[in-house]
Amino acid sequence: MVDKDLRIFIGPVEIANINAILAGALRERGMRVTAVNCITSPFFGGMKYDKVLDFRGLNRLQRIFRLFEYCRYMLKFFLQHNTFIFLFGISLLPCNLDLPILKLFRKKTVMWFLGSDVRHYESVEAQVRKMGIKYRVSEALKEKPAVLKRKLRMIRVVEKYVDHIISFPAISQLLTRDYVGKEMASRIYLPLDVGNIIYKNVPHPRAVVVHAPSNPEIKGTPHVLKAVQQLKGEGYDFEFCLFRNTSNTKVREMLPDADIAIDQLFATGPGMFALESMAAGCAVLGGNVPEFSDYPRELPVIHTDPDNVYRNLKMLLENPELRRELGEKGRRYVEKYHDSRKIATDIIKLITGG
Repeated sequence: MVDKDLRIFIGPVEIANINAILAGALRERGMRVTAVNCITSPFFGGMKYDKVLDFRGLNRLQRIFRLFEYCRYMLKFFLQHNTFIFLFGISLLPCNLDLPILKLFRKKTVMWFLGSDVRHYESVEAQVRKMGIKYRVSEALKEKPAVLKRKLRMIRVVEKYVDHIISFPAISQLLTRDYVGKEMASRIYLPLDVGNIIYKNVPHPRAVVVHAPSNPEIKGTPHVLKAVQQLKGEGYDFEFCLFRNTSNTKVREMLPDADIAIDQLFATGPGMFALESMAAGCAVLGGNVPEFSDYPRELPVIHTDPDNVYRNLKMLLENPELRRELGEKGRRYVEKYHDSRKIATDIIKLITGG
């Protein structure tokens, strides 16, 4: 299959804006792409999709009509496309029932796993503790046996039927099949529309600190707030902005005027908010354990957890030159590894075998 033959479907869910960003980058390459999202959220504000089919907030009758509409569109997408890029273990039909059908009709399929869909949290904690790294799983992340069983069932179906799996060693404890990204040379990182994020990196005399949790408990927000309150109580003068249920467009508009961004505290690597913050020139506090996460060692994120968030935030507040240096390194880092145009090229090579 060559580039011009590709008719690509991306969806049917959105995770960290990967769907919309990747679709846009592929279209820049001249690809025919349909981006579909069945879950709306303030975090997806400003993202463009060809079709949005959300079931939430509907009464029973409305859900039935929406289900018929969904089935009609999924059949249409099945017939119109020869390549399907799915995210987070979710394909067109419940329980991934469409994957054997797609394989039977020789449609190209890619499943991009992104975190909790293939991660086993207790295994992560045990692994990093063996490495001498203190890491505590948020209670919100621990899974009941029934949840884990459903997850494993989904993963085994995906492993059996899809052509390509994209994942990361740090999150792939439940995978048994080889995947793209297992080795550093094959790694495909989260796509970021770097050119659409303004880079300033001008330290303010009164530092601006931002935190934008999608889930406060999972991201460690209570620990962030405690550190902020303690520092303000000690006389540190800075502005703190907490973004809750804020569109991605609004967050990206605010980031260039920030100095410090606090990402997730229960993590070994960066989330999308950390990447966007680096692109805007912010110094970033968040997950960064390269020995485990397999992100490049040049990732300029100061590893931060609930125990040291106060100390690390204090250090950056007292060192504007360090903030500026980290902001410069962050922009270079995302341009090198996360530019959506590069990721689109990697995806096309994967699908076409080029």
